[in-house]
Amino acid sequence: MRITDGIMMSEALLAESRAQTKMAEVMQESATGNMISQPSDDPSGFGTLVSIDSQLSIMQGRQTAATTASSNVSLASGALSSANDLLTQAGQIALTAVNGSQDATSRSIAAAEVQSLVQQMIGIGNTQGPDGYLFGGTSTATPPFGPAGNFTGNNGITQVEVAQGVLVNSNVSGADAFTAAGGGSNVIADLQSLATALNTNNVAGIQSSIGQMASDRQQVSAVMVQAGATSDTLAASATLITSLTTAAETSRAAIDNAATPTVYSELASTQTAYQASLSVTQQILSLQSFSSQG
Repeated sequence: MRITDGIMMSEALLAESRAQTKMAEVMQESATGNMISQPSDDPSGFGTLVSIDSQLSIMQGRQTAATTASSNVSLASGALSSANDLLTQAGQIALTAVNGSQDATSRSIAAAEVQSLVQQMIGIGNTQGPDGYLFGGTSTATPPFGPAGNFTGNNGITQVEVAQGVLVNSNVSGADAFTAAGGGSNVIADLQSLATALNTNNVAGIQSSIGQMASDRQQVSAVMVQAGATSDTLAASATLITSLTTAAETSRAAIDNAATPTVYSELASTQTAYQASLSVTQQILSLQSFSSQG
């Protein structure tokens, strides 16, 4: 079979086109670091990347939820610590007020102090986090304690998923901490009772409040300890999810990211091949031009 100039030119142009396409692909790899950008690049690899990306999206959502929940529970724990301090202060006021040297006037002044503690306790019960009120159970949009200290929230539990099928509580029970819902006592009402006893010079009532303040502190402290443990669990979960996310991202990179030295070596080779194909085409064109002139 005679190889004509037309056949030579067609083959040269085809070789040049292939070299140009290959060089463009390698240049894209060198620029983006991605070997697989579409199914045709590597069907199996592309499917694996889609699966990993889905897992990463889920893990990132879990990590955000766990971190936010940990922050909220930690904030609630701090608020309970402040509530404990108020109850300690109230107990000291009551202890001082039963001293025989105290009179109705001094106890009335002490009553005003305790009434201030009542308002501060209501404020603590209405502590807000980024996602709403912390002590209202599942009712986070409205204050769980009214102006008089009445509880309008619930004892519902919210949870976040930190792994497949693994749920961790993400809120702190204001009902258990401040009300009788968990079998304890109504902390705000107890403070109000102390204020009333002081204001009416009821020594027996004041004496009774000393033990009640200690009991209320234990009630609040128990929920505070539980909140601390929950916060630690959430923080540890967020850290673990971060580690798993890093591992997944590393696996993804191993599949999708081009090794830079290899890519640049391949880029150099394809550029050389492309230049060679251009040279061949130019030579054929020169020969054809010379032949036509002859």
